[in-house]
Amino acid sequence: MSYIPNRRLFLLSVVMALAALALLAGCALDPIPEATPTAPPPTPTPLPRGGTLTIRMAADVPNLRPWQPRSRGEEQITSMLYSGLMRLDEKLQPQPDLARSFSASADGRLITFTLRTDVVWHDGQPLTADDVVYTLSALRDLPPTTALLEDMQRIAEISAPLTNTVVISLTERYAPIFAELTVPILPKHVLIGKNIDTYDFWENPIGSGPFQFGERVPGASVTLNMNPRFYRGQPLLDHVAFLVADPTIAVEALRDGRLLLAELPWEQRNALDDVTPPLLKGSYPENGYYFLAFNVREGHPFADVRVRQALALAVDLPEVVRQATADQGIPIYNSAVPGSWADFVRPTTPTVDLERARILLDEAGWKLPDGGTIRQQGEITFTARLFVRGDDERRVRAAELIVAAAKRIGLAIDLERADFDTVFVSKYAPPYDFDLLLGSWSKGAGDPDFADYAFYDPDDLLLFHSSQVNQGPVDTRPVLNITGFSDNAYDNQAAAAFQLYDIAERGKYIKLTQERLAEQLPYLFLWADRLPVVASPQLTTLDGPISLDNPMYLANIERWYLQR
Repeated sequence: MSYIPNRRLFLLSVVMALAALALLAGCALDPIPEATPTAPPPTPTPLPRGGTLTIRMAADVPNLRPWQPRSRGEEQITSMLYSGLMRLDEKLQPQPDLARSFSASADGRLITFTLRTDVVWHDGQPLTADDVVYTLSALRDLPPTTALLEDMQRIAEISAPLTNTVVISLTERYAPIFAELTVPILPKHVLIGKNIDTYDFWENPIGSGPFQFGERVPGASVTLNMNPRFYRGQPLLDHVAFLVADPTIAVEALRDGRLLLAELPWEQRNALDDVTPPLLKGSYPENGYYFLAFNVREGHPFADVRVRQALALAVDLPEVVRQATADQGIPIYNSAVPGSWADFVRPTTPTVDLERARILLDEAGWKLPDGGTIRQQGEITFTARLFVRGDDERRVRAAELIVAAAKRIGLAIDLERADFDTVFVSKYAPPYDFDLLLGSWSKGAGDPDFADYAFYDPDDLLLFHSSQVNQGPVDTRPVLNITGFSDNAYDNQAAAAFQLYDIAERGKYIKLTQERLAEQLPYLFLWADRLPVVASPQLTTLDGPISLDNPMYLANIERWYLQR
């Protein structure tokens, strides 16, 4: 989740042996035919080894924290230095990594992991179950200042009955634990006796990942060297160098080959269109999203689901996103990362239906008076307040377009551009003084106080389950269900998704929750930003062309190589 000296590396020659089996068939009375000479096996093609992959890093990583990366650069460096019990594939689905396999007890509270036996730390020491126990115990003992550390409190006990076996006892059945266990495993023999919360991991960044620490030049670069003992196979690249570069310098460095890979600001996405041969291009959705929250509590104008549905039908979401974000945003219809394994629900009918919107408002008792433009319910004129951060032009523009859409169906919404620190943040807490709130959630690297690997998991129970509604003055929890949404069907579906370990079964219930939220609309989901990625055409993999359209595009970095 979230900087050079050369080293002589040994080349691993790969020898392939082919065996041919000839089956001779015939009648017992027939003569046995002479054997046809077998052609010698082809000479194996040497793997394309060597070279340095240079990657743009937007800023230095002054203090490495493997379990809490605070920038995209730190996230990528961490992913190359360290490994977790689990890893995320290109669909952000958890897969075994240091764990070879796992099994759960019938009640789901006891999970047994069987570890690989071929893993060593970068210093040559074997990685054992004791390292896993040490890491998870150390994280559990830290102050729960992030969502990941909070969820570490769900681990009641960790033990290692065998050198390659870890048993985790949970306080309750909890499916997101598998995404959280992508957190890097740390070397006990290096860190024992140290406080990892204050320890600077640049002092001795020993991991088990595909690359090992080479050199750091503060403010300028981080160089990693190939790990020849990497358990998934020796990387083909000799080095990966992360170079700090502002966008302008990065563009020029991509032109002249000093950089081979760079994530760029959105406004720089077309700066390299004229390069010949064309550079590889892609974009991945960032791990967070924007939303329009409805206060559904009694007494607020959007308490009636039909009114929420009417506004949603009036908003041309793709057009709002296009205009507000200059096409950087991806329109979304659920809280999962776009394109991930849990991104199920998309509209099956046109998103704009003004006639249906007006019918719903009529049914809800909000009628247009003769000659009027604003709907009324008896003597009450429809008015609502939409709060938006005034310092974010994109949000303000999206809010303006939503207000304009509401006016088309007779709803008057006052737009309040709020100061973030003194006004806007207060709306996320009691007494929840808003009707509409255009907000965002950051679920991954980039938020210095909240960044976690764990939040690539699609669970949204905390946002919408009735148990997460503030219960009154004595409720001191950090409540995330700011809308006051309470729905039995969603509660049951979300609780099932929260507990099911089988990914296919869990997916069925996540889909049901998304469908229910799309119908009941505590949120109108708006967009997820995407970040452009540009790479040299020299880069490819043993698995085929590189895809730059998902956040885990470096997941198979050990199989990347430079075409000569």
